[in-house]
Amino acid sequence: MIKRFRVQNYKALRDVTLELTPLHVLIGPNDSGKTSILEAIAALCRTVDHRVTEAFTGLWEGTELVWRGSRDAVVTFEVNADEFGSEDYEYGLACKFGDQTHGCVIKEEFFRFASEQPSSSSPRSEDRSWAYSFFIEGEPVSGNVKERARMVHDALAGVHYYCWNPRHLALPVAPDSKRRFRMESSGFGLALCLDDILGFDRDRFTSLEARFRLVFPQIGSIKLLPQSAFRTRADDPRQILILEKAEGKGIYFQFSGVDQLVPASQTSDGVLLVLAYLAILYLPKPPRVVLVEEPENGIHPKRLQDVLTVLRELVGEQSHTQVILTTHSPYVLDLFKPEEVTLCQKMPDGSVSVHRLSESATVREQLDVFTLGEIWTAEGDEALAKSDSDRVHES
Repeated sequence: MIKRFRVQNYKALRDVTLELTPLHVLIGPNDSGKTSILEAIAALCRTVDHRVTEAFTGLWEGTELVWRGSRDAVVTFEVNADEFGSEDYEYGLACKFGDQTHGCVIKEEFFRFASEQPSSSSPRSEDRSWAYSFFIEGEPVSGNVKERARMVHDALAGVHYYCWNPRHLALPVAPDSKRRFRMESSGFGLALCLDDILGFDRDRFTSLEARFRLVFPQIGSIKLLPQSAFRTRADDPRQILILEKAEGKGIYFQFSGVDQLVPASQTSDGVLLVLAYLAILYLPKPPRVVLVEEPENGIHPKRLQDVLTVLRELVGEQSHTQVILTTHSPYVLDLFKPEEVTLCQKMPDGSVSVHRLSESATVREQLDVFTLGEIWTAEGDEALAKSDSDRVHES
């Protein structure tokens, strides 16, 4: 699990350090850095199974991802992580972006156990991390580097980053060996992901279906049926969804007492979103890190509680999985503890600052009476950001 994450010079994240929990949520107004933090975590995770340029997703050129477009600034990532049966360790990368080209290289990379004395990092100028070089390209490395690369790979590989689009969740999907047990960030690929689970372990799919019916008892079963479908490039770092027609399978629902099958495109957003979260929960090998933007979109507050319950079950049942969310919803915040919430704010110079709600004097004073969502709604971001030391300075 990632216990601490630090990022420097990535977009507005001039120098940000977060203390993270197994299930963590980021709050704050629009343009306060929440999405940039998820992107930064995803980029670091992707460096273990992608070349570093492809680790940074979306459309960008030159130094567009660097603080104020600086040609001299280096984007750095550091994590303090742990692995079951092992002591904590620190791992970091420093990345340098080109002036005009779509590309960057790793300038430094380090790994050290918490018990080790701080040591200088290894100067480099490559587009591959140690973990990528060994696990993806099979390059020979020394035993010490191999073990440390394995620990980093095990902790960060296969990150899932979702900003769900219910229309994409509903699309029928053509078979694709490169998309096994994976969906795109928008949710495209859900039908194939469910079909992969069914083909891999029918009992697992049956359990998923039973859990789904607890939330939607009016739905008797989930069907995956052949039909005209779509495919797109898997894991496109540009995240551009260009669809091609092909034969595949679509999702249908059999409602209790009704003979007619209802296609996914004709069901509610909430039904599809809950199904997508359950698909992640029932993957044969759940991801180590799941990043989700605004899970409240398209979901009734009661269903939102069901979704957060699924995510807590994911973290509880798959103890190696960590889930980090962003939200604007006080209903989401009501389901979290103060230590599980970080408030993001934009400073006058355009940089981002973060504040953990467990350190908020306002929260500590009111939590016995009000929920976190109620405190946030009534007091606002500025009040939540104030610690005891801030109040001493004001007085």
